[in-house]
Order: sequence, then C-alpha cells, then structure tokens
Amino acid sequence: MLKTVAASCLCLLLLAGAPTAQPAMLVLDASGSMWARLDDRPRIAVAQDALAEALGRWPAGRPLGLVAYGHRRAQDCADVELLVPPAAAPAAVIAAASGLIPRGRTPMAEALRQAAAALGTAGGSVILVSDGIETCHPDPCAVAQELARGNPRLVVHGIAFALGDPTGLAQLRCMAEATGGRAFTARDAAELTEALARAAAASAPGPRAAAPRAEPVPPPRLTVTLRLCEGCDPINGEARILLRRGDTLIATDGDPFGRFFDLPAGVYTVQAETPLFRRPPVLVTLEASGIGRAEIILDAGWLVADVRTEPSGHDVTDSVRLEWRPLAPLPEEQRGTAARPSGSAFLVPAGRHGLLARTGNAEAAAEAEVAAGETVVLRLPIRFGTLALRREGFGPAMPRVTITPENADTPVFDDRPEEEVAMIRLAPGTYAIAAEQEGREGNALAEIESEATVEITVSAAE
Repeated sequence: MLKTVAASCLCLLLLAGAPTAQPAMLVLDASGSMWARLDDRPRIAVAQDALAEALGRWPAGRPLGLVAYGHRRAQDCADVELLVPPAAAPAAVIAAASGLIPRGRTPMAEALRQAAAALGTAGGSVILVSDGIETCHPDPCAVAQELARGNPRLVVHGIAFALGDPTGLAQLRCMAEATGGRAFTARDAAELTEALARAAAASAPGPRAAAPRAEPVPPPRLTVTLRLCEGCDPINGEARILLRRGDTLIATDGDPFGRFFDLPAGVYTVQAETPLFRRPPVLVTLEASGIGRAEIILDAGWLVADVRTEPSGHDVTDSVRLEWRPLAPLPEEQRGTAARPSGSAFLVPAGRHGLLARTGNAEAAAEAEVAAGETVVLRLPIRFGTLALRREGFGPAMPRVTITPENADTPVFDDRPEEEVAMIRLAPGTYAIAAEQEGREGNALAEIESEATVEITVSAAE
C-alpha cells in the first residue's frame, strides 16, 4: 500500500510540470567516487536505477537532455559531455545514463555551463546530481550566479546524493539559490527518486538570492584526505579512517568526510583501510591551536566486473557471484577487512588482479592490470543455460534433487528446491537428474545449451 501511494505521489509531482513543457537538462555525476558502495551496490548503479524509475513517469512532450562528467578520463577537468540534447523522449536519457562508467573528476561548474548552453536563451531547468565537491573550478556558486544574470528563465536544482561533505552540500545549495532553484539531499535510492521527481516538478524559478555564497564550515581540528593517487580527487565512502592516540582508537571516519573535531593537542596516527587492503599509518601532530592535516595516498584503482553471456553478450553482472583474486598475495598487515567483498566494483591496490564469476556450476575468470587512479572494466564471458525443473508424484513435500554431469560422480546440485518450477543455472553439457522423497524416485536427462532454457519434468516412478 505504501509503495503504491509513493508511486502515485511521484507521478503527480512529475505531471505538475507538464503544462508548461519547459525543457530540462539532467547533469549526472560519473566521477570516480560514484563507485563507492551504497547499500552494497555502487552509487552509480543506484543512481541509474533511480533515474530510470523517475523518468519512467516523465511528462509526455516535455523535452529532456543529459550532460555527464567524469565518465571518460581520469584527472581531466575537461571531461564534460553533452550526451543527449533536450528532446521529448526520456528513453534516450535513460539509455545514455545506463552506459556511464565513472572514471574521473568533478567539474560541476563546467557541466552546469554546458547544460545551460544546451537549453539556450529560452531557459529551462537544470537538475544536477552529485556525490562530491567541485574539484575543478574555485567557485561554482559564482558560475551559477553568472548564468542567472544572463538568463532569468534558467533554474538550477541541486541533489546531493550520498554526500556528507559540508562543503559539497553548501556548493549545491548555493548554486540552487543563485538561480531560484531548490536543493535536495538523497541518502538512498528511494530518496533520490523522490528528489528527482520534486526537482522536475519545480520548473519555474523561485526568488533568487542576490549574492549567495557558500556558508562557512566550522573548522575541524584535523582533516584527513584520502586519494587514489597523487593528484587524484579526494574519495569518500569506500575507505575507513582510523584515528589512534597510542594504542587507543579515538575515532573512525570523521564527521563528516574526514573531519575530526574536539581533539586535544598531541600526537596521533591515522590509517586508512578498505575491504581489500589497508595502508600504513601516518603520524600527525596537533598543536594547541590551528588545523592539522593528513593525506593518505591509497595507490589504488577500481576494478569493475562486466559479466556477459556467450554468445549474445547479455549483461548478467548483477546475477552472478563475483570473487576478487589477488595475483600477488598481500602481506598480513596490508590485508583489508573483508575476505570476500560483495558487489561488482572492487577498490584494489595498484597491480595485477583477477576476478572469478560463478553462477550454478558455470565459471568465468579474467585478469587485468590496474594502475593507481585508474578504472578498469574487466569483461568476463560466461556460458550457461537454465534448467526449468518440475517434479510430479512425490507427495506434498518437494523431493531432494541431485544433478550430476554425464560421466561424473559428484553432483553439482544437491538441494530441495521449494519452487513449483525450480530455475537452475548450469554450464552447457548433459546432466543426470535424480529426485527422491520418502522412497519415491524419479530420473531424467537434460541437455543444457548456453543461453537456452530447457523444461524438464521428473516424475516419481510407479
């Protein structure tokens, strides 16, 4: 019931902007930080799903376009691209956004300029979604103010997605206020979908702040910055920060974004750890006054799995089990906190790594070299088919099922599936299927081909 009401509210919000058919441009963050996990999924995947849901209710006839940044090159402030000019069909925006691979920096100001230019003198709405701070322009708020002076019909809405950095929040709020727009925060997929709907509905500029400026942020006692490489943008969300005084753990992570407050003068150690690796501690001395700073270079990059079936190339990344395999074992003191991290994107130390994809008894493996600050997409072709298995005549309880490859002794499946039709993935080949329940037995053979579904019914023998 609640889900139905929420969907209805989203639909009404989106339709509220329909009469004017004012064009809109979506600006989507595809910087490297979008690989950080949110609810055990990369932020970029969460954002893509939320975008598809929100745009599924986009008002018919209202033009929509897409600008993205950080999706082609690392450490390049010019990596801003108009992917979809303002047009009446949102399907093109959904398709373009789904293909983005985060790689680089966060040039929000330049992306805002290009989105405004795409709208032209007639103006319209710019909906900016970002998970980080501007890392290329010294004053994105001034850019928004300049655009507002040049076009009274331009409005910018900022959505802070999984963003805890107060500087980043202040930047988005300031850009919105300069153009009479609104600022939203979204901590998860549901809130992002709602924020997109509300931003779409607020199509007309409201009162504009005469001279907006980012609000001052209270100074911390210690600021810790994590970077994948020398010159890389700061990262957040994937690595923990451990602050110790002597052997005592004082604080973790910082509140927020690597900022630690209320620390007395003294000597501290700062260490960064990720699910897969950790870096040696850094010594920091805090004086009686002033701000201490520490920077840790993780010397790491992103390894992203792209698992596709053969021969058609259908993407099945989200429905397989993935394992990271370091080709050179890490020393004990450098190992991370998770032996088997989940997800399809892995923050790995620079070097050569392997990934293994599994579904049923089908496997695919591949290796890649990852440099610090780099995003490597590793293709893993996999071959499997699906057995659609029914069981009849075994009584009220489902029988135990074993599935064994032809000419083998060890089964690859041994379970009591409860579904009326059990969908079981298997590598191509011939399999013997046996079902047993309280003395009732049944057998069948199945030939599995890649990307095909075979329907088999195992009946209990009379």
